[in-house]
Amino acid sequence: MAGAKPSYHLADPLTSLPGVGPALAQRMQGLGLEKIEDLLFYLPIRFQDRRQLFPIASLRPGMEAAVLGEIIALQRQQGRREQWLLQLRDASAARLTLRFFHLAPSQRQQWHAGRRLWCFGELRSGLNGLEMVHPEWQLADRADFHLPTHLTPFYASTEGLHQQQWRRFIASALALLPELADPLQGLLPDWPNLASSIRHLHQAAGAAPTPQDREWQRLALDELLAHHLALRRERARAAKQSLAVAIPDPRLWEQLRARLPFTPTAAQERVIAEAVADLARSQPMRRLLQGDVGSGKTLVAAAILLHAVAAGMQVAIMAPTEILAAQLQDRLSTWFAPLGLRVGLLLGSQGARQRRETLAAVQTNDIQVLCGTQALFQDEVTFFRLGLVIIDEQHRFGVDQRRRLLEKGALPHLLVMTATPIPRTLAMTLHADLDLSSIDALPPGRQAIETLVLADSRREELIRRLHRLLAEGRQIYWVCPLIEESEVLELQAAEASYAELQQALPGVAIGLLHGRQRSEEKSQIMEAFRSGALRLLVATTVIEVGVDVPNASVMVIEHAERLGLAQLHQLRGRVGRGTAASMCILLYRAPLSAKARERLRIMRASQDGFVIARKDLEMRGPGEFLGIRQSGERQLRIADFLRDEALLALLPRLAETLERDNPVAVEVLIRRWLGAASGYASIG
Repeated sequence: MAGAKPSYHLADPLTSLPGVGPALAQRMQGLGLEKIEDLLFYLPIRFQDRRQLFPIASLRPGMEAAVLGEIIALQRQQGRREQWLLQLRDASAARLTLRFFHLAPSQRQQWHAGRRLWCFGELRSGLNGLEMVHPEWQLADRADFHLPTHLTPFYASTEGLHQQQWRRFIASALALLPELADPLQGLLPDWPNLASSIRHLHQAAGAAPTPQDREWQRLALDELLAHHLALRRERARAAKQSLAVAIPDPRLWEQLRARLPFTPTAAQERVIAEAVADLARSQPMRRLLQGDVGSGKTLVAAAILLHAVAAGMQVAIMAPTEILAAQLQDRLSTWFAPLGLRVGLLLGSQGARQRRETLAAVQTNDIQVLCGTQALFQDEVTFFRLGLVIIDEQHRFGVDQRRRLLEKGALPHLLVMTATPIPRTLAMTLHADLDLSSIDALPPGRQAIETLVLADSRREELIRRLHRLLAEGRQIYWVCPLIEESEVLELQAAEASYAELQQALPGVAIGLLHGRQRSEEKSQIMEAFRSGALRLLVATTVIEVGVDVPNASVMVIEHAERLGLAQLHQLRGRVGRGTAASMCILLYRAPLSAKARERLRIMRASQDGFVIARKDLEMRGPGEFLGIRQSGERQLRIADFLRDEALLALLPRLAETLERDNPVAVEVLIRRWLGAASGYASIG
């Protein structure tokens, strides 16, 4: 019966809606939609204005238009496939053909001559004049027909779901808006309420909504607040945990510092002191350390872990690549062996015997510091007394991976590090569960890196220049970046450049490093390059993070136009670590897109990691920039960390108010935007 009250509610599953069966609900679940309420927050991706009717006589090919006319005739046209042609005529006496390739009998039976029909579609020239192919249509002489009064929304879809179904399902959800809880009711007096904001974003009566509209901003604020509250909940969870205090002992760090050929910077000392103070508390440390490429994060991590080891803790260090894990183990072993400490290495590619020996030594505390990749959190890894977890390049790991490693110990401390600096306000929002430390100064003596941008057409000239630099005793990286997301094609490109350089530079010891080599082979090649036995290293982007060869002072990056700013900056940071003047040559292949040209311009103009990170954030968006899409971190549906940065300042006050006065609203926000299965829905 028309006007009857729906028998379903916002909290009900989608299958409660007429027309949504189990198969369709499963496809919608793939879009993140499980219950009827979720439809309210599934915003249109674009709009069409179908409110104006156009006389058929005014239509021209290429237009998109709405037409209201009388059915004149319906005829079947035979050919390679069946077609149906519907003739319309309106008050202008002009005619329009509607062409359909798929037409159900139930539709044909409705189309009697004399009935009125509304349609919308794109006009094209046909054999019989203007026509529309498969337009959207409605019978205009039905009692339930109304000309559109607002813009027509279009939704991102999936197989088997048409736009008219989306509009019908979402209209059903909008009818239930009075049920919708507004967690911020009364806290935002100058803002539109949640229900009116949602209705505006689905049924705009004026111009198409934009992210700058207050209604859009209202939903963005709710989403950002939900993430902020979830992270504060993580912090509260950690604060409720209590562990036996093991007073950090500075003796080992003081012994290492006395042996160093340099003095740590004031910024490094400050960050070390912040983390050591955390280690002395009864709650586990949760700290994010960010610092630019070459700022000395490895030394800071070494100092912190030495305080922990001296207090009786074991330490696990997880790195994103086997090369970086092996290099960390080598560097730390060099520093720690004179202190009587053993640093182990655990990689997925290791042989069974070496793996067994390492696991046994970790279990008995014969290995005090264990470096590795994701192999660290496998089930067979058992620590004697894991007290500190350090994660390098943390944005490359998901929250679940981090937790699985932490579960190897009894409330271990956590230090996560990144060389991808982000603005402080954004960092405090993204990582509200972590305390933030920044190394904001480079060690003295770090060389400025001259950055050159060179067209690939000058390749032979470049190789001749490299020959002269090699003759001067320089060492050179030649990097071949990822091609079309294919490791195979990346390897082929590296092998082709390797062969070309061997032919062009006879007598020069050249190595080839790529991700498909065995761990031992990679280590041998890196050691040969580090020792100077290899003068030029052709490599894929496996060397992007952490590789440290002080004598290497020249970096060539092929196809630099394919890489983002953060990756280019990371690669460039592999040089400039010794005493020699260093340079980075960005080799590009024309034609350049406007974005690629801008990235190369920024690289040439700046070496400041924070400046470059900000530009990269602007150009690529937070999801890609922070590795969120790759690592499985929580993604935003409506808000944007950069675009909506002004909203971030509102979050702490709103969060504190809700936590104090309305814990139910906290639950509503977290469940609405992150889901009950997110791991953040209950403090447990």
